Amino acid sequence: MLRPQRTAVGAVAFAIVLAGCSQGSDSTTTTTAPATTTTAIPLATMTTTPKTGMAAGEQIPATALWALVPGNDLDADRINLIVAPWGWEDHADFEVAASAVLSWEGNAFLIGEAGEIVTDPADATWAQLGTFAIEPWRSSRDKFNVWITDVEPETPVAWLNDGEPPFDLPDQSVVTLALHAEVVNPDLTSVAGMDNVFVGPGQPERPLLGNPFANSMVVVPATYPQVGLRSVPHELGHALFNLADEYVGQQQGFDGREDLSSWPSCAETPEEADEWWGDLVGDVDPMAEIWAAEMKEVGFSMGDPADLVFFIEVSNVDGGCYDIDGSVRATFDSLMNDNIPVLGSVNRRWAEQILGLWEGAPRS
Repeated sequence: MLRPQRTAVGAVAFAIVLAGCSQGSDSTTTTTAPATTTTAIPLATMTTTPKTGMAAGEQIPATALWALVPGNDLDADRINLIVAPWGWEDHADFEVAASAVLSWEGNAFLIGEAGEIVTDPADATWAQLGTFAIEPWRSSRDKFNVWITDVEPETPVAWLNDGEPPFDLPDQSVVTLALHAEVVNPDLTSVAGMDNVFVGPGQPERPLLGNPFANSMVVVPATYPQVGLRSVPHELGHALFNLADEYVGQQQGFDGREDLSSWPSCAETPEEADEWWGDLVGDVDPMAEIWAAEMKEVGFSMGDPADLVFFIEVSNVDGGCYDIDGSVRATFDSLMNDNIPVLGSVNRRWAEQILGLWEGAPRS
């Protein structure tokens, strides 16, 4: 796994502290409004009223949904992303964590030795890019409304697949941050639902009826929260774009499946790969340069840029996604593999095609 190294560059301070966990809750209708104090992540969310749309912290009337970012607009043709808690004792702490892992302004957030989100740069041993710091979310913010709620599912996975969250926004996807979910099931892992409608090959099509997206749940361990928080963009890769897990064979060995093809980045044969991504061979997702720049901004170096090229250059990586010789995957590593903040050109093209089905609307 690629790990940035601390440099002598002064890091930007982010005032974030992740609170201790609760033991979970069966409550589903807490009504306390999210806190609206400003964090030091420069979201401009809690103090700035946008020229158009809602102010951050503004509530949708008669709902338990508040704008997490400025400029949400229910009349705009946008995807509605909702962040929900499970097991958080203090909603203000949950809101701070949600803001960090979404990284609306594109900043990295800082991680301490115990995997916690930290305030003092001197305490940071790691930095992480959240969802909207990563392409293609980064350049597609006008295609999203982002909301926060204080309503919890009954269990961490209650809103996956056939579960129905108590929200009724068009084109919505709910991601639940489940703190200390091991109290329910010690084997529980972060997961996305299976009901995303976008499949390839071919151009994706927006359905005329129904919600095209899945929901997801991210386990946030109390003992090392960063392990879970870095999974948010990965699970949204499944929930929003139906991207494949590319790590299965490397971590678990062959899982016995009959079909070794998983669009768009896992091909059963080199011939299939040539059909799917042959035109992108040799391409390097430019998100790698953004990653390095954002890490440098907070005092970490990604080392030799050539190392990044090796990990994310499009090729035919033998073993594919399921550890079978002759099958191939598009890149050695990616967001859908070891959670590095680079989708890779093959996954990114498919994600951008899906995002292109929404018109979006400028926030100013």
